[in-house]
Amino acid sequence: MTEFLRQPTHYYNDPLSRVWINCAEAVGFRIVRTPDAYASTDGKGNLLIAVDEMFDPDDSLAQMIFHELCHALVEGEDGEKKEDWGIGYAIGNNPWREHAALRLQAYLAGQFGLRDFFAPTTDFRVSFWNSLPVDPFHASPELGGRRERSCVAARLAAWRASLPRWAKPLNQALAASAAIAAATPRMIPSEACSTNSKEKVDFSLWSTVRETPTAHPSGHSPVAEHFSHFKCADCAWGFVERHKFRCRHAPSVRLLDDSPACWRYEPALELDCQTCGACCREAYHAVEISRREPVNKLHPELVVIQEPRRKLLRKGNRCAALSGGEKPTESFACDIYDARPRTCREFTLGSANCLDARRRVGLSL
Repeated sequence: MTEFLRQPTHYYNDPLSRVWINCAEAVGFRIVRTPDAYASTDGKGNLLIAVDEMFDPDDSLAQMIFHELCHALVEGEDGEKKEDWGIGYAIGNNPWREHAALRLQAYLAGQFGLRDFFAPTTDFRVSFWNSLPVDPFHASPELGGRRERSCVAARLAAWRASLPRWAKPLNQALAASAAIAAATPRMIPSEACSTNSKEKVDFSLWSTVRETPTAHPSGHSPVAEHFSHFKCADCAWGFVERHKFRCRHAPSVRLLDDSPACWRYEPALELDCQTCGACCREAYHAVEISRREPVNKLHPELVVIQEPRRKLLRKGNRCAALSGGEKPTESFACDIYDARPRTCREFTLGSANCLDARRRVGLSL
């Protein structure tokens, strides 16, 4: 054997791996490769990812890290302190948390043309991911529609992804992944060849990459092909100010009425207090009332007096006068609607405060 005198001073590793290891470290996690786990966390800031030899042919370290970061976003900072995000073996009986992470994964990756490329491993790919609609936050009315549990958790996670800790690292990692994908051949000629027409031809995962969606005129989100039959004028987040149409996500940008819908599109016609109840539950923590409000005499049992202030009684994270909504398919109702305080009467459907309340409870993005 020839003895080489040259001593290597560097090592090569996969560009995508470097991109996502850097992303994980930027948001506070360390990557630990181990044969003792597939993809998990120790609750101490370490993401435990299997060694390459344990991966399926369509797995990558980048996808594994991305998926675990989606779990971190779904579970929040409290979940980060728990081993395996606090899910553990309960996932089989409580799959909504995994579903939420997968919905978020599809949403984030889809905005860069990488939804298929970053498809998950495990049986959830067959049992859930492959049945996701183009809009990953959509659930049927029978399951609760926008209030379906994993949809709500995924939207809340998407909002966390827009906060300072996460936004820049995630966007940089996804943009870098899309740039690498754009420079990588989708196929090479030998992949398209087969000596037997009955054989299944296995193509590279790179062949699943799509073009990055066009940036929306507002600048905050890409244009959504899956909402191509809708316009900004149909969206709950659109509003008119001084005869100029704008979006509440980017109010300084003037838009044309026929601007295409973006990934955060929400039908204005679907806003409905009885299927929402956001302003009466955890979106806000108190409803102030004055001494002159009729509710003081008509429903004194619901008035909490803390001189000089008065407010409506709350039960847990919701107003005590709010009924219903215990299940995603059950409507909400106000038990004192005719005597509701002025604050409630002036709360306008579709207003900035209304949409902010919906975002806080995971009904809007």
